[in-house]
Amino acid sequence: MQRLRQALLGEAAEREAPERPSASTGRTGTAAQTARNPQTQQQRSARPAQSMKPAQPAKSTKTAQPDRTAQSASPTQSRQSTQVRSTPARQGAQSQRPARRNTPQTQQHGNEALPSLDLVGRRYGAERRDDSSRLAPQPLLDADTIAKARSVIGTIEKNELSDEQISAIAGAAHNTLVLAGAGTGKTTTIVGYIAWLLKTGKAKPNEILVLSFTRKSADEMSGRIQAQTGEAIRACTFHSLGLEICRNSTIANRPIIDENTANKAIGSAFGQLLATSIPYRLLAFKLMPRHLLEKYGAAAHTEAFRMPEKDYEFNQYAQHLVDTAKTIIQQMRSNNIDVNGMRALNRRYGGTHAGRNAEMLDLIEPLYRAYMDCFHANNGIDFPGMIIDAIDCVKTGKYRHEYRYVLIDEYQDMSRPRYELIRAMREQRDFSLFCVGDDWQSIYRFAGSDIGLILDFDKLWSAWGKTRMFQITTTRRFRASLIEASGAFVMSDPSLYVKHLHSTNEKKDYSLKALGGKTPEERFTVIVEQLRKLPKKASVLLLGRYHSDLNLITKYDREGLFRCERDHITFLEKPEMTIEFMTAHKSKGLQRDFVFLLCCSGGLKGFPSAIPEEPLLGLLLPEVERYPYAEERRLFYVAMTRCKKKVFFVVDQARPSKFMYELHDHICPNIFRGVTLPPQCPMCGSALAERHPRNNPDRAFYGCTGYPACNYIRNIR
Repeated sequence: MQRLRQALLGEAAEREAPERPSASTGRTGTAAQTARNPQTQQQRSARPAQSMKPAQPAKSTKTAQPDRTAQSASPTQSRQSTQVRSTPARQGAQSQRPARRNTPQTQQHGNEALPSLDLVGRRYGAERRDDSSRLAPQPLLDADTIAKARSVIGTIEKNELSDEQISAIAGAAHNTLVLAGAGTGKTTTIVGYIAWLLKTGKAKPNEILVLSFTRKSADEMSGRIQAQTGEAIRACTFHSLGLEICRNSTIANRPIIDENTANKAIGSAFGQLLATSIPYRLLAFKLMPRHLLEKYGAAAHTEAFRMPEKDYEFNQYAQHLVDTAKTIIQQMRSNNIDVNGMRALNRRYGGTHAGRNAEMLDLIEPLYRAYMDCFHANNGIDFPGMIIDAIDCVKTGKYRHEYRYVLIDEYQDMSRPRYELIRAMREQRDFSLFCVGDDWQSIYRFAGSDIGLILDFDKLWSAWGKTRMFQITTTRRFRASLIEASGAFVMSDPSLYVKHLHSTNEKKDYSLKALGGKTPEERFTVIVEQLRKLPKKASVLLLGRYHSDLNLITKYDREGLFRCERDHITFLEKPEMTIEFMTAHKSKGLQRDFVFLLCCSGGLKGFPSAIPEEPLLGLLLPEVERYPYAEERRLFYVAMTRCKKKVFFVVDQARPSKFMYELHDHICPNIFRGVTLPPQCPMCGSALAERHPRNNPDRAFYGCTGYPACNYIRNIR
């Protein structure tokens, strides 16, 4: 697969100054500055690539427009064949790794070529970014210009657009980022921008492309655009676009191998190897908790070994292994890197996790082969391959687009491969880019989304022309008290853009309330009591960090008060009430009258989650942010802002969430009336619990509930 071959080391590739921004330049830090400064390029090319020393990522600075007269070899001349490619940087063993240059080159380890590990941006969150080095929101257009634009656009979906929306639409530049908070009308703004393009004659319907991230949202967008403009504008997902590009190129009519089919191939291979291969079986047990290896290790050495299918714990860990393997394989495909490339990455960047990573790769290698065989046998194409192959088709000229305007919804969910596809299309034929999103709601790093793509929007796209950022801050979803509390909470992360949302209804309200209990039974009881106080036809959303949080309802319903049909729940005392359960991730984009956050507790499966990421997966994902629990904070913000009327925090008073202490101590202490929190550990932020030594019951001390990770104790008496 030919894509991003400039990632391979070589002085020739290093010395080629791009005529236009390429997929391996124009990035934040050193690489971005080099692409825009030919003199810097010459200075760097004078140094042998092998002598590159690790350096801290360059600080973000304003750079001049690139010299578009610089000449280079064509993309096909500068690409070189390799099985690995540029991948985002990663989590895991950060402290053990040397800092890396933000350069678009492959790095050397001995004589082996490694995929480039340059970042889109930096590891965010160490300190608040200098406002002078980031996009500033544009002011509103003057009243006369807004009035004229409004008369052209007219009403959108029976409503007039706000001054902020009109300013973003009529004031759009060649690269435009619209930061729109929760409930501020992102989709309406996109529909309004399309109406503006059509009515002003700036574009014909076939020259506009709208991209979203799920089929449901893309279909909804398409329907709303059609209803508003009467025109059939192309609105699709990135994967649909990738498939269209592939099928319109030389890769016609390849069958799609869906994720379920591929996952079945992985699961089947795992089960067969576990049952028939002693070395593989022993390796799997080694990757499970030690007590399972001790329990079954001796028997697993024999041919007669039978899987302990009735052992719940074994089944859970075996399933976790195969699920982890599926995720890693998907990310390998998304990043166009094979097992050999992963081994090279691990040798260079595995740090203290290199041993476990090597064992995980031994476990994954036959599963990866089974995955690849699954669609190679039928000459099929998988979903990650749609993006990978599409980039190649665009870069090699097998596909040519006709778009003059590309709009991207939910831009904060962009991943590096999607970014590279848009970049390749702009390199082929430029277009205006209009992106709508919210950095506060970037919550899909586990799926490859990179918050750097929105935080460093200007650094990534300004080489194509003028770049502007607008903010839409009027929300119709929730009220002032929730706006203030949720905004203060999420903006504790200094990397995010500062936004000050406001509501159309500024009346004093009470949109947040804490409910507490020291035991699951007590928390179940307070939920029931609160449901009894709500209107009988209310819509209710029960949110968990994990699906297992539903157990708080199903496991402790001793009196049969609820009927649960999957995630749809009926409160038998109020059957007309609509109640749904879902995880916080799945709730994004939804809204209900009332929201209950079921998991306001600490611990591994608390909120924030403390479950460690598989280190091998961390090599493939964007590097984790420096600010503690940065993405978990944004996820909690998303959960908080799903309600129209009120959000209830169901607090584990024996072991509260660290976020509860923050709300209680600094943001909204008044919502905790009647709900007390135990002392907080000054070392790690977890709850302290009263303990008594076994040999001295009269003595009492506080011990951290985060033990053994935290050993803090404090004497009481």
